[in-house]
Amino acid sequence: MRLVPVWALRPGMKVARRVSRGNGAPLLNAGVKLEMEYIQQLKKLNVRAVYIHDNLIPDIEIEDVILDQTREKAIYLVNNTMNSLKEDDHKKLSSLFLAKKELSSLLDDIVTQLLSNKNLTVNLSDIRCTDDYTFSHSVNVAVLSIMTGISMGISKSELKDIGLGAFLHDLGKVVVPLSILNKPDRLEEDERLEIERHPVYGINLVKGRHLFNGPIFSIIHKHHERIDGSGYPQGLQGHDLDLYPKVCAVADVYDALVSDRPYRQGFKPHEAMEIMDSECGGYDLQVMQKFYHHLAAYPIGTIVGLNNGYIGVVVSNTHGYPYLPRVRIICEREYFAPLESFEIDLLDTMNVAVDRVYNDHELPGDLLNREPS
Repeated sequence: MRLVPVWALRPGMKVARRVSRGNGAPLLNAGVKLEMEYIQQLKKLNVRAVYIHDNLIPDIEIEDVILDQTREKAIYLVNNTMNSLKEDDHKKLSSLFLAKKELSSLLDDIVTQLLSNKNLTVNLSDIRCTDDYTFSHSVNVAVLSIMTGISMGISKSELKDIGLGAFLHDLGKVVVPLSILNKPDRLEEDERLEIERHPVYGINLVKGRHLFNGPIFSIIHKHHERIDGSGYPQGLQGHDLDLYPKVCAVADVYDALVSDRPYRQGFKPHEAMEIMDSECGGYDLQVMQKFYHHLAAYPIGTIVGLNNGYIGVVVSNTHGYPYLPRVRIICEREYFAPLESFEIDLLDTMNVAVDRVYNDHELPGDLLNREPS
């Protein structure tokens, strides 16, 4: 299976992983053969890509770090929680109480699933509609934050606090007008300032409810602060920030970078990591190092060029080595001359490295669709 951009989908291709809406409702189930009307609907919903069974790596399955049903339930609960904040105060309090109980129970499952995963590496791209961004993003940030916490040796109870704070970190965006959140053009100064108020809005929505502890408040309020003082809403510096918001800040930025937004297409994982490296003065370096342990700069299914003259498809990644995948060679770079496939593990190979990532339109169609050797 491989992630294929929607523009490259063709009728007859078979869906390899379910595509769902933010409320958990399926758009396409695994095993469905694509028809043109399905492809057109995916384009209307701004779905960027779909996992498809293909001939390049037909034997490779790409798994999420948590169970699909767990992720879908989390997205559903975050969706309901944020929508409940638009109700009157009495309903809001009861809804928040129920949401805390349900999310806390779900976090037991998430933490357990992550702790039991021996090669905890993110290879799977989140397939989402742009309209569902906030809910899917909150769940991704929670999962990424917990994974980072695991590498830092944080206790299970603290991991749950980090996860709950990350689930709720963007609560304040329910107050920001959708016309600003989804604006496809450059924001005006007053619009940018309004978005930068969402951490304060979030705290105001939950303070005095006696439902959440200090660490969770800290994540909601400070996840956009930076240790060099360049963040918002208060411009705090490193000594003013505890660990939780520093963990959430890294996960939040990474997931935002790799996600499609109304004003730009998402960056590839290796591009997002390069951007974060260039801005590393704002992040805790120890947190970034532990965060990177769980990333794959070139997720499974990525078509890469190697500096030894070959092109191949990534078939696996190893925890702690984000830039050293195992690659199945499919052709030579010169003239895309096809080869009988073989594999190179960059973890065991000196002086061989990825120096290019290919998009589908950069490769001959007959190479992408050839029968496996």
